[in-house]
Order: sequence, then C-alpha cells, then structure tokens
Amino acid sequence: MSPRSPRSARLTRALLGVARLPRDDRALLALALVLLPPVSVGLRLVGLRRALALVEALSPARRRCAEDDLRGAPRTAWLVEVAARCWRPRPTCLAKALVVLSLLKRRGLPAQLVVGVTKARGPLEGHAWVELGGAVVGADPGPAGYAVLVRVPAWLPTSATIASRERAP
Repeated sequence: MSPRSPRSARLTRALLGVARLPRDDRALLALALVLLPPVSVGLRLVGLRRALALVEALSPARRRCAEDDLRGAPRTAWLVEVAARCWRPRPTCLAKALVVLSLLKRRGLPAQLVVGVTKARGPLEGHAWVELGGAVVGADPGPAGYAVLVRVPAWLPTSATIASRERAP
C-alpha cells in the first residue's frame, strides 16, 4: 500500500492533467483561477453593474472574430468551470458567466451575458449564462427552462436590454 493519502493522489492526478493541457488552455485556466475570486467578491460587495465595469476594465475588447475562436468558446467555458471547482465557497453561476464573458471578450468574440428566472421548482430561481451567436456557450443545460430577464451585450457592458415577453422554449 502506498504511503500517500487519497487526497495527495488526487492532487497529483490533477496536476498531471493540467500539465497535459495545451499551453493556451493552461494560460486560460490560470487566468480564470485569478479572475474568479475578485469577480465573486465584487458581485457581493458592489453589485452587478459595478462588477460589469470591473470586467470591462480587466478585459479590453479586441474586435477580432475568427472561426477558430468560435470553436474555442465552449473550451473556455469548460476551463472556467474547472477553475471554479478549486474555490470554496464555489462561485455562483453569475460570477462564472462574467469570467467567461471577460475571457471571450478578450478574444474579440461578441458574447453576451444572459440572466433568466424560473419558478418551475417552487420559489423564484435565477440563473446566468453566456451566449454567442444565440447559442449557449458550454454544456450548461440549465438555460432551457428559464425566461430571459436581461441580456448584457459584450460591447456595451453598462447598458442592458430588458427582454420583453421573451420566453425560453
């Protein structure tokens, strides 16, 4: 039997997994690990509007959109999800969506933040996600049951469009 503890073995496997990632993915993962805590704290302390301004300041937009970048958007969302698992307490869906929005905006992609609500399971619940070209970025199955409350375009982070009578299918 190995003298290592199960926790040590998990950490070793995780580090080996990170080492196998391509260099660009490691950089995105590191950036997500750095951005998640200040965005989470910022949301709690100063609210969504100022947190959006913080994201805007941290990620100056580049107006460039290549086909390769569009294919990498789900990978970016996955890397943010992996980074979120490293923090306690876990970041909210809004904090993760803001970080994904920031990372996609850095690459010049026209992503938008979407916030929706539902009462399907009793009390009113909210959820945030990122869309790119009308499609959800990442493997988040949650948005399907939510009525869109607000959309925040990437290029205009201080203004939001209230969705009038827009319903999720």
